[in-house]
This record gives sequence, C-alpha cells and structure tokens, in this order.
Amino acid sequence: MKYLILFLFTLLFANVNLSLDKNLSNQEKQIIKQLNENQFFLNYQSYLHYQKLLKELKKYKYLSRRNHKYIEKYNSIKTELELLKENQNIFKTMVKLKDIPPPPNISNPFQIINALNYEKEINSILKEDQNIFKNFKNTYLKIEQLYKLHKNKTFEKILNDFNVLLNVYKTKLETIKNKADIYKKQVNSQIEKEIYKLIYLIISIIISIVFFTILKFIIKKYVKDESIYITNKIINFINLTVIILIIMFFYINNSTYIITILGFASAGIAIAMKDWFMNMFGWVVIMTSGNFKVGDRIKILLQNGNVKIVGDVIDITLTRIVIYEDVTLTTYLYNKRAGRIVFVPNNVIFNNPIFNYTHHGLSTVWDGIDITITFDSNYKKAVYLAKEIVNKYSKGYTDITKRRLKKLKSLYHIKTSNVEPRIYTFIEENGIRISCWYLNNYATLNLRSTISAEILEAFKKEDDIKIAYPTYTIIKREDEKFNET
Repeated sequence: MKYLILFLFTLLFANVNLSLDKNLSNQEKQIIKQLNENQFFLNYQSYLHYQKLLKELKKYKYLSRRNHKYIEKYNSIKTELELLKENQNIFKTMVKLKDIPPPPNISNPFQIINALNYEKEINSILKEDQNIFKNFKNTYLKIEQLYKLHKNKTFEKILNDFNVLLNVYKTKLETIKNKADIYKKQVNSQIEKEIYKLIYLIISIIISIVFFTILKFIIKKYVKDESIYITNKIINFINLTVIILIIMFFYINNSTYIITILGFASAGIAIAMKDWFMNMFGWVVIMTSGNFKVGDRIKILLQNGNVKIVGDVIDITLTRIVIYEDVTLTTYLYNKRAGRIVFVPNNVIFNNPIFNYTHHGLSTVWDGIDITITFDSNYKKAVYLAKEIVNKYSKGYTDITKRRLKKLKSLYHIKTSNVEPRIYTFIEENGIRISCWYLNNYATLNLRSTISAEILEAFKKEDDIKIAYPTYTIIKREDEKFNET
C-alpha cells in the first residue's frame, strides 16, 4: 500500500507540474521552479489531479459498460480517488487557516489563569494564520508575475483560481480576527466579573470576621470568666460556617445544585467518616447541653470501666475533649500516674458514663474514710471522736454545698438535702468498721489525708480504743505437745 501511494503521488506531480518549456525565459523558469516547490501550489496540483481523475472515472465508467477490459482501469481510478478524496474540495485543500477554539467558562478565581493562557493561545493562532496568509499571498504574487511575463490560458486559469482563494483567505482571516476580538472581549469581561466577585467575596469575609470579633468583645463584658472560652469557640464555629456559606453562594448560583452537593457531601461524610462525624455531633451536644465545660473536673470510664480518666477539662475541640490529669483518689487506687494530657474523642458521651465533679459550680463530693477497731474497743467513743474530727474539717464544704444545692434544686428534682457528715458502724470479720462520710472538695486527697491522720492520733490517745488488723489466736492444750515450725 505504501508503494502504491508513493507511485500515485509521483504520477500526480508528473502530470500536473508546470513544465519548464525551452521557450520560457530564465526568470519564468525560476518562478515555475519555486512554484513547483511551494506547498500551496503542490496542494493546488493535488486538487487539479483529483478533478482530472473524476473526468477519467466518468469516461472509463462509460467504457467499462461496453467493454469489460476497461473495468480494471475504472477500478484503479476509483481506488486512487478514494485515497485522494481529501483533495475533492479546493477550499479544504488550499485554505489552511486555524480556527479559534471556543473560550473557557470562568466560574472561579482559579480559572483566571486558564483565561490568560487562552488569550496567549489566541494571539499565537492569529500570528500563525497571518504568516500562512502572507505565504499564500506571496505565492499568488509569483503566479501573477508569471502570468504577466508569459500570458497563456494555463497561467490565467491558475491565477483566477488563486485569486478566488486569496479572497477566501482574506475573508476567513478577517472572520477569525473578528471572532478572536469577540472571544477576547468575552473572556476579559468574565475575568473582570470574576475579579469583582472575588473582591466582593473578600470584603464579605472581612465584614463577617470583623462582626464576630466585635461580638466577642461585647460578649466578653457580660459573660462570666468560665464561659468565655466556650463562647469564643461557638462564635468561631458560627463565623467559619458563615464564611463557608458565603463562598458557596458566591460560586454556586443554582440553589438546587447547592442542596444536591450538601446532600451528597453529608452522605459521604456520614459513611466514610462516621467516627469524625459523631465527634462533631458530640461537640454540638457538649456545647448545647451544658453537662460539662472547659474548667470542669470530670471522670470518664472507658472500656467497661477498665480505664478511668480523672482530670480537668482544658479544651473542647470539634473532635476531642482534652483533659489534664491531676493527682486524685483514682490515681492513688488505680492509675498510679498523673500529670498527663489525655485526648478523648467527643463521641464517648454517647456510650460511656461521665462524672462531673463541678457541675453548675457544685465543686464538692462525698468522700469516705473507713477505719476498723477491735471488738473489745469502746466503739461509741470512737464514733464520737471520728464525728467531731470530721465535723471540724468539713464544716466549710458543708456550708458551701447547702448554698449550691439550693441553686441546683431549681434545675433538678433533688430530694436529699442532708449534707451533714455521716458516721456508720458495721460489724466486719476482723472487727468493728467505722465509716466516716463527709463533704469534701473535688480534689479529695488533701483533706482525706488530714482527717485520717487526726483520727489515728485521737484513737491512739485512748486506752480503750484499739485499731484492728489481721491477727491469729493460737490455743495450746495441756495434753498435747506443741512444736513451733
């Protein structure tokens, strides 16, 4: 096939090239030689050859009907025409100007760069088309010069054809230039519109930030210190939400499209980021419920109570609660470590118990100390001494609790109002257990240690009170020998 196409093109140029007649002048020969090497003229020759083949096809079609020996020639010409069908239209063959691509649709600031590149592309295409037109015009001038030097019908026909093509080139080039100007104005208009939109967007965001900043300063004057942190968090979250909505409404014109995007986005987040979404929902619940806030002392039980976290809430973010561990009774009994920063996901509030030691300013808890005395001790005196010591050290916390409970009764249905220390006596296996219960600050260890030491000192001073500890009594019979091992 490759050799067949090469043969056909060789035959094509051999048939239609301008011949270098001996009667022509050197100038005419030079022009003809240049034309035979010119791409436009070669394309023109291809078109002429195609037209010549069409005439021959008609001729051999007629002959093949009368004589079968012309069928092979007819089929050969038909095949050649199929290979050269791109030359059947002189305008498509000769007019090689590039058209301007449609302009991009600018709908956000990032597409401004594409628009600027598009303008460069237009200028490049126009420059290339002008160079093509200039080369074609030079070809036309050479043919015109040849016709003036040697007027004949062949040169006249070529000149007329090229004159028509020259007018087509001019018209198409002018059309492309006009289209380029229209597209440039359209793109520049979109760029200008997008820049103004961006400026308005920035101004809107600045106004939103300034408004919420002023709002924080105003609220700071009227909100208590412990609530300022949470209030600022809520205001920042609202401000961020407003900014996102502003950006969406600036760049998404169709409200139905916004709703659709939000719907798909919500579904995607709910499925792919379930834990993160639940953390955010937990943050909303924490902020709106008032169960605990930054500054509260809380205790969280995780993994069915196997992990106990006690400390002060120092931050509540969209995804987690940040707790600073303190030295507490839980630390003494279980953790044996303190002073760590613990990050707990917000979704723990949905399936784990959370104890708040400072809810609504209560700040006191019931604490208990157990001490066991022997069965032969004066337990009534022991109870009296323990009660005196507990009353002495817990009186201040008892008074504070009374006042705080009055406030809590307006929020909750609280029946128990007895906040005085309580002393209980129980018979245990190793002795009589005295259980002292009293109100203490949520940081219980200090007062617990003080009261324990005082009770020990008071009991040691009494001869009829003995502190019990695991003991064994050994009885030796007279008729048995006892060997100590």
